[in-house]
Amino acid sequence: MTSALRRGWLHLASGAGLGRLFSFGSNLLLSRWLGPTDLGLFNLVTTTVQTGDTLVRCGADYALNFEIGGDPDATQHEYGVQLARALSQICSVATLLLSIGFGTWLWFGQGLFPLSSPPSQRWIWSLLLLVMLGCEGISAPAWEVLLVSRQTAFLALRQGLFFPLRLLMAAVGALTLGVSGAFGGWCLVAVLQCIWLKQTLGPLWTPFRLWPPLQDRARQLLQRGLPFYGANLLASLIFYPLLLQVASGTGLAEVGYLRVGQILQQLFAFLPATLVPVLFLQLRAQSVFEDQVMLLEMPLRLIWLVLLQVLLLYCVFDQWLIGFLFGAGFEAALLPTRLLLLTALFECLAQLTVQPLLAQGKTRLYGLWQNGSALLAALFGWLWIPNAGLAAYLLVRLLYVLIPLVGFSLPVLQHLRSPQKMLPLVVLSAASGLVLMAQELSLLGLSWSIPLALAGFLLLTLLQWGDLRVLAQMLMRGGL
Repeated sequence: MTSALRRGWLHLASGAGLGRLFSFGSNLLLSRWLGPTDLGLFNLVTTTVQTGDTLVRCGADYALNFEIGGDPDATQHEYGVQLARALSQICSVATLLLSIGFGTWLWFGQGLFPLSSPPSQRWIWSLLLLVMLGCEGISAPAWEVLLVSRQTAFLALRQGLFFPLRLLMAAVGALTLGVSGAFGGWCLVAVLQCIWLKQTLGPLWTPFRLWPPLQDRARQLLQRGLPFYGANLLASLIFYPLLLQVASGTGLAEVGYLRVGQILQQLFAFLPATLVPVLFLQLRAQSVFEDQVMLLEMPLRLIWLVLLQVLLLYCVFDQWLIGFLFGAGFEAALLPTRLLLLTALFECLAQLTVQPLLAQGKTRLYGLWQNGSALLAALFGWLWIPNAGLAAYLLVRLLYVLIPLVGFSLPVLQHLRSPQKMLPLVVLSAASGLVLMAQELSLLGLSWSIPLALAGFLLLTLLQWGDLRVLAQMLMRGGL
């Protein structure tokens, strides 16, 4: 890892590490103070906000990184400033249209919230949801500008301060006013975040300056980003309704159990989540695909090793850990959480392996694999979820991640210097996946969890001992 990449990664990793630790504590409080059903409702709302955050970008965030990500000083020149402003205009218009659509669905279509709730409460929830959607949507381009301008110390505050603060205020609100207070606490911090971003970025972030429209720059961003956006758009349009189908079929409590897994999943995946943005910028500085793969190989193998070991070790202790952390009533979250962590492992690997392809601008290939797997997942989901509920949703989500991982890995595999060092990771990951799926489908008892997980952990440590030594040396030097 180069010094620039290491410095940027350390900023983001330190912010994300602290942020996810504090977020974890706030999520535990939310779980205990809301219970499975209200936690499920809270999860539906925050998932709606996250889906909206993905939709309003229109792929222009990727395009901005592609166009000027290789130049740290790009935002100091007129060309970079115009692209940044065009991104703000795109996201603001998309946020407005999305808010109108969601508002119509919430107020006139009576969507999302339980019909058993009083109309006044549903109206307040709808208003708070629209505030959350609006704040997150218009602030999306601001974080991308901080990334391309290499202001990683400020960018780290997104995960290190604002996100955990939202959850903390949501937990405080939940203690006093239940789920309504949780939504209100989230909104308060989202508004404060927008104010801070404006003070920090000034004219580089103009969410309310829609005139004059920067048509040429907006068109440039959209032409580059729409193939990338199309892949993520289809997934969002598929999995969000599938989650609603779980909630309407087996109840909000099932969505609450899913939230438990997502809480642990966020801790599990923080390393690759912080590495990917700065890794992409570093890959953009390389023009040859083989050189990009060479830069990727060591971080990929080490992160894969760490995540797989954490997963195996977690399966040894999770039968008492779930009850200890989240309290009574969440025991049913045990198997869903395991599958979510397995999915997170494969998703992290897919995010890493696709970076050289994205750095080459091969968004159509990216979209082909993503959209193909999304359509297949949608077919299985709509047929299976009504009968199997949350278990079907989780297995379909796993399928959606696995197919692109295979597709992204094929061109990368051809240029690896030491592909044989990946073999133990591939075999043990596949074996872990088969065991966890068999347990989810009740084909294998939970009594096998501890001995199998321990055996896998020890075998992996033995086979990858050389990589563990390299990892320890790199951590002592301050980065991967």
